[in-house]
Amino acid sequence: MNTDARSTAAEQARALVGHHYRCAGSFPVERGRIREFARAVQAYHPAHWQESAAARWGFDALVAPPTFGALVWQQARREVLERLITGYRADRVVHVDQTLEIGRPLLAGDVLNCDFSIESFRHFRSFDVVTVSGALTDQHGKPVQTCSTALLVGGRETGGAPARTRPVARAGLTEYADPVVRAAVRRSGQPRAEGPHIDFDDLAVNTVLPTAGATVTARDLANYALAVGDTEVDRRRFTASGRPVRVAPGQLVLALATGYVSSWTRDPAAVVKFWAEFANHVHYLAVPRFEGADIEFNGRVIACDRRRRTATIAIDARSQGRKLFGYATAEVSFAATRGR
Repeated sequence: MNTDARSTAAEQARALVGHHYRCAGSFPVERGRIREFARAVQAYHPAHWQESAAARWGFDALVAPPTFGALVWQQARREVLERLITGYRADRVVHVDQTLEIGRPLLAGDVLNCDFSIESFRHFRSFDVVTVSGALTDQHGKPVQTCSTALLVGGRETGGAPARTRPVARAGLTEYADPVVRAAVRRSGQPRAEGPHIDFDDLAVNTVLPTAGATVTARDLANYALAVGDTEVDRRRFTASGRPVRVAPGQLVLALATGYVSSWTRDPAAVVKFWAEFANHVHYLAVPRFEGADIEFNGRVIACDRRRRTATIAIDARSQGRKLFGYATAEVSFAATRGR
């Protein structure tokens, strides 16, 4: 990165702290984009794919996966880098952490506006750290999601040699009775079954959730990049043991972890809050060009609120002997009564 350009960007970021902006255009939530995103993040709950299934869960339109807002946050980040902080290269910007709070699930037919602000700027060693927060409102002006993320800029890319790991067993197509979902799973090549159902009344602090697995391939990275409009995905490469690999976006890993948490609730809208901490040089998913990268997810209940009927889950995600989060938690709500 050009030193003068980066210095200019740092000055711009400092000057923008405390200012509020709205993205230039609104973002329609279309059923096709919900399905495209669901395929990209391996979210095969029928409510993401069929209106009839969404209706059985009490929704009048297709339900977007919990992290669907990443499409809008990606748009906001692009505007920050293209219009406000112009000296940073997009391919050298990574997420340090992210907090996502979901007021209600996004539905096909929603039209979203995104307001964001630069909360803070600091220089840490050879990096600039810019904290950005945002809020999504729907066509009625009601808030639906908020997000806060710290962006790390600068430094040198690094990586280690991915170790071979034992593949995690995966479900077959017969577990997907719905033909539309089954076809989507077949096209994606990455089937994953729901976990065993667990009721809120069976949860307590230190309850251990079932282990689950996912596999990410180069094709999955391409599908995710297409879904969120990430034109920089092909630049995130390095060589490990002489093999070309790509580093998966942290937001994709976050989406897969969210799917893991919601899978055993059987509720597509159960996750209401997610917080994850990344460390780019330590916690990353390296995807070999011609092989899949297996992820193993585990969870443990660290808090239960009986009055609100919520549980907080600490999530552990590992691949190739490496932790993919510094720390991650999700809050799951069991307050709503919906059909199955």
